[in-house]
Amino acid sequence: MKKERERKRKQQQPAYEQALLASVKSVTVSYYVQKNGGGVSDEAITDVLCDIVAMQPEMSKHLGKEVTCSLMCSRKYDRVDDPDEVSWPRIGKGQTVSEMPFLLDMRIGKEGGLFSAYLPEAAYWALQVDLKNGRLKFIEATFIKTRRGGGDLISLNFSETPPEQP
Repeated sequence: MKKERERKRKQQQPAYEQALLASVKSVTVSYYVQKNGGGVSDEAITDVLCDIVAMQPEMSKHLGKEVTCSLMCSRKYDRVDDPDEVSWPRIGKGQTVSEMPFLLDMRIGKEGGLFSAYLPEAAYWALQVDLKNGRLKFIEATFIKTRRGGGDLISLNFSETPPEQP
């Protein structure tokens, strides 16, 4: 009997999907560049501060709390031996670190939350412009709920108007 209880306790709770809808309050952009071996690497970060306006399943304790969406883009420039390049440092064309979106974790707690993603260069700069000029006003994040307020981010949706509720 005791072993059966221990086995039941050790079983993981099933993961389930949650959604969060947030309205954009402010956008800040930062840029970082660094020498890296024989080349240079850079990273651009757009932090979007939002208020949580809805959650599925409904969790009223999080409504109105702040959440930050961090969007990032990174590139690496390597030195090249290009005979047509006459000036030093002979840096080649920028290679994006990842041309595929990379969704990171969702963290949500009593004080608010944070979620982030690495984006391809073109998508990052297009979103950054639309967020800065106020065109995109809502972010919907879907994630798999895990333990202690964290989860795996599944999707991000940026929109001008809130999505229709079913």
